[in-house]
Amino acid sequence: MLTKYSFLKISLIFLLLRKGKLSLRKIANTAYCYVAYWLKLNRSGRTPFLINFELSNNCNESCVFCRDKNGKIYDLNPGKSDGFIPKGVMKLPIYENIIRQTKDTLLMAVPYVNGEPFIYQYLDDVLRVAKECNVATILSSNGILLNEANIEKILSNDLDQIKVHVSGFTNEVHQVQHRLGNVEVIKSNLSMLARRIKERKARMIVLIDYIRYKHNTHEIEQFRDFARQHGFLFTIRPGNPRGMEDKEDIQPVVRSAAHIPCDWLWKVLTVNWNGDMLPCCDYVTWSNVKGYGTFKPAETDILKVWNGPEVVGMRKTHREHGRKTIPICSGCNRVGIEYKY
Repeated sequence: MLTKYSFLKISLIFLLLRKGKLSLRKIANTAYCYVAYWLKLNRSGRTPFLINFELSNNCNESCVFCRDKNGKIYDLNPGKSDGFIPKGVMKLPIYENIIRQTKDTLLMAVPYVNGEPFIYQYLDDVLRVAKECNVATILSSNGILLNEANIEKILSNDLDQIKVHVSGFTNEVHQVQHRLGNVEVIKSNLSMLARRIKERKARMIVLIDYIRYKHNTHEIEQFRDFARQHGFLFTIRPGNPRGMEDKEDIQPVVRSAAHIPCDWLWKVLTVNWNGDMLPCCDYVTWSNVKGYGTFKPAETDILKVWNGPEVVGMRKTHREHGRKTIPICSGCNRVGIEYKY
């Protein structure tokens, strides 16, 4: 069954083929990760096929569901409901060392998790290293800092896809969720990006990801038209109503996945800003959870970690008991590898 992101995935695969970023080793490793998940093997591919990097968890929009008015990040661990997650910035050698260790089989690097990637001081170096290693890259941004200088960075370093998330076509609506957002700046930046892509005949997928709520449904078609006019892809996803309970309903659970082992354990790795190697991106906002250890440049062998005892132990737990015995996993109903809802 095709999902709403299937066309995006297919488009990205064909783009990477045209750019020569898909080798037989990468395809074989990705296929092995999928087969290992289907068969629930202890060992997966030589490396994950995708690695998320939390370069920095700083952000310039202060979304209601994510942070308080002072920009502090909510700790989503129910046992720490009054706490916040520490902020930090990844040291470039952590990222560079991991990319160079995995480049032969790593299909894609995703240098963002919970922060705004254009805030990161060394983003140019991050994208350059991936380009040198022929590793595909995807960014997600709120679009405010997608200015001329940053557009030059992503075009020069052959970024493959950028996703810009919005929650309204006008500032009055967009700022209900994105407290410090400015959708007029975002639209202006996106228009400039479209011009630069056309001028340079660049090959990049641009996705506008509309976060849907009751209060912004009436502006969806305006943004869809904007995307169509600029040659961008457009998707709609349900929003997180935290902090807006007086205006929004809790999104219904489409399915329960409590008994389904999580794909990410066989396919994807997340690295936090401090080098912690984690099962998925939710771990970066959930305190007091056990990951796979902390990556230390020139010391840690990521290939040994990926099929090492900590990761294999997590796979066995999911295979034998599902998600219910792990608090952070028990309430997660996502299946497959898609953008986080």
